[in-house]
Amino acid sequence: MKLQELVSHHAGALNETDLAVWRYIESHPRECCYISIYDLASRCHVSRTSVLRFAKKLGLDGFSDLKSLLKLEQSSADTAPALNIAEATTNLCQKIGEEIARQDFQRVNKLMYEAKRVFLYPSGLVQRNIASELARLFLQTDKCLFTVNGHDEFRTILRQASQGDLFIIISLSGESSAVVSFAQDLRLKGIPFISLTQLKSNALARLSTENLYVTPQTLPVALPVPYESMLAFFLLAEIWFVSYTHFLAKRHDRQEQDGL
Repeated sequence: MKLQELVSHHAGALNETDLAVWRYIESHPRECCYISIYDLASRCHVSRTSVLRFAKKLGLDGFSDLKSLLKLEQSSADTAPALNIAEATTNLCQKIGEEIARQDFQRVNKLMYEAKRVFLYPSGLVQRNIASELARLFLQTDKCLFTVNGHDEFRTILRQASQGDLFIIISLSGESSAVVSFAQDLRLKGIPFISLTQLKSNALARLSTENLYVTPQTLPVALPVPYESMLAFFLLAEIWFVSYTHFLAKRHDRQEQDGL
């Protein structure tokens, strides 16, 4: 199993310190093939023990095993045949779609259906694009999703919000202080909210009423720094939309049968 797959498989056991170590390794794979555990700990601003604990959480015996696996992957990449871009992209889409489709949309659909008002809070520029796509899609089901523009507007809306409203918070990491603070405020007021994040386990997801998530995927770009695809979030939005249309259809059929 590749290192990325190990991280995804054990995502639920990883904390923010573990993720900080992983992000550095992912961004500097060749360097980390030969780095010492002390240097890696220093660059991630964590302890040596934290790095060792990260390796063990992945099911490895220690840091040496992690480096060996990384070296093997880098060696394979160096000797790999010419990249078939079309095949790589197709495989990526299939992998992302299968993972998203395995999630349970029933509860988020119920929250969406019962909400009097739905507010989208995107925590950044990419997240704002995802929010716009969600709003466009769900408008076709006569559901208006309002995008919250910034912290001050969120606070204003929060003062007027009730338990009949629904918030959708879109955050890549789910760990920023702002979104965690907002999530805590929503939870204190008993207002339901759905989080859309990368990785299943993070501070925002743990606070949310329901969580939808995607696993980060990198595209094989010819650049020194890996490129992380945002395709998964947009595919998640579309799959959720499709699921919701079927949820509405089933409710309609049930209501017709009850009326007979």
